[in-house]
Amino acid sequence: MAYSSLYANFFSVCQRTGSAVASLWRFSPTRFYLLAILLLQALAWWGAFFIYRNLAGDILVLHYNVDFGIDLIGTPQRIFFYPMFGLGITLLNLAGAAFFTRHKDFRIFAHLLMAASVNFGLILSFALFFIYFINFK
Repeated sequence: MAYSSLYANFFSVCQRTGSAVASLWRFSPTRFYLLAILLLQALAWWGAFFIYRNLAGDILVLHYNVDFGIDLIGTPQRIFFYPMFGLGITLLNLAGAAFFTRHKDFRIFAHLLMAASVNFGLILSFALFFIYFINFK
């Protein structure tokens, strides 16, 4: 009996998740946000691969502060944490927007969360550009 209730609960969660994602997709501004997020994520991953491929040494400057100079150094593999962190924030915001699909202010929450993901993607792209600039110029 426990197995069937576990399966029923799993099926119910899957059905509610699918319904939330479908209603999020039906909200048309979400499609434009997702396109922008996808392009910014592709740019971030491309930038990380470009920096990784063109780095000659075993040390990568990951952060530079105007007051103190270089304050974060790491291995070249650590450059991939930046796009992974951006992907995690994007997925977290998508899950949050899908969670609020039944709320009366769903449209406001969706705009706020999706715009925050786009803004984070822009900041991430600028950060990767400046990491490139610090290491290669």
